[in-house]
This record gives sequence, C-alpha cells and structure tokens, in this order.
Amino acid sequence: MPSTFISLTNTLLRRLNEVEIEDADFASVRGVQALAKDAVRASIAKINAAEFEWPFNSAEHSQSLTVGQEDYSWPQYFKSVEWNSFYIVNDGVNTNTTTSLDFVSRDYYYDRLRNADLDAGASGLGLPNYVFPLHGNGYGISASPDKAYVVRFRYFLNYAELINNVDQTRVPTTYDHVLIAGAMYHMYLFRDNSEMAGIADQEFRGGIKEMQTLLLNKYASIEDTRISF
Repeated sequence: MPSTFISLTNTLLRRLNEVEIEDADFASVRGVQALAKDAVRASIAKINAAEFEWPFNSAEHSQSLTVGQEDYSWPQYFKSVEWNSFYIVNDGVNTNTTTSLDFVSRDYYYDRLRNADLDAGASGLGLPNYVFPLHGNGYGISASPDKAYVVRFRYFLNYAELINNVDQTRVPTTYDHVLIAGAMYHMYLFRDNSEMAGIADQEFRGGIKEMQTLLLNKYASIEDTRISF
C-alpha cells in the first residue's frame, strides 16, 4: 500500500531532525513543517513528470455512450491514453459482442467518417468501429452510436495533489527513499545549503533512473539487427 501524506512528511522531518506532525495538527501546521509538506508534494510531482507511463499511474475507464454523440471528455487526472486499448463492452444488453475500436487520425475522421455521423443526427448510425483524438481535450467515437454502448479503455493518470493527512501517493513504498531524496533537495534549498541540496538532487535523479530501469525498461523480445555478409 502506498504511503500516506503524513507518514512521508514525518519521515522527511525526522531526516532533518525536526519535530514531527500530529494527525490533528496536520492541516494547520506552519513554518518548517508546512514547508516539509510542500517539499513532499514537489517531489511527487517531479517523479510523475519524469515519465508519461509509470505503471503505478495506470487506470481503466468505462464510458456509457450517448446515442448520436461522437465526442467525449477524458476522465479526471487524465495524462495519456493507450489508443489500442479501446473496445465496446459485451454488456449483454446493447451488444453481445466485444468489439475492439481501431484508432484513426483526426484528419481521417474528418475526411471519411464525419459526414455520415453528422447526417445520422440524434438517432446515431450504428455500432462504433473507430476512435480518434478530438481537436481539444477528449476523444471521438465513430460510427455515431445508435445505442447506449459502453466503451472501456486504459490510460495513465496525472499527478493528483495530496491535501489531507491520510491521502496516499500512488508511488509504491519501495521507492519512498527516492521521494524523500527529492523532498530533501527542496528543504536544503530553503536552508541555503547548496552543497547538501546538490547531493540530494543527485540521489533523487539516480533514484528516478533506477525506477525507470526496474519499472519501464523491460523488453518482451530482442531483435538482432546485425547484417550478415
């Protein structure tokens, strides 16, 4: 289970030999304790910004389609999507078949699909076959749905700021040491200790590289690209 906001903040305060925060006082602290909270937030934000597709930020979303509507917004905290993950759910009501949606570009939709969807109007055209990026914040479905189908897809979450003492970061506890190193960097900057800030930053960057190696750089197969003569 990921660590809570207060446990991370108190870990940081102990590293700095500062007074820890009681649960009841967490929302109203000031001074170095408030700064420690900000430092933890900043460290988590930097970890999340380092990669678009951290596994711990993966999520799945289901959307009930509206008859005759092609445009839909991304879910809360959306960061990036796996376009090949879209499919129509076999719900046994609107359809008894699981149907994968093929990704097409927005230009392809405008050129070959949009007019038929528009002509279908509020009644819709049929079972959707395609998904495409909107000209804005969201995705489009085509053909225009003629029933309240359910579409499901995988995506990655953006950083959600911690506020309450029991709020949890999505970063696994295995990497709490990386998070704390990033928070130490911000605390040392506040104390005008550039030497220790540099050491903490080096540890933080090294920790992020370690996370990238362990969580992301995995290959199902390796291709030999050597040329034989």
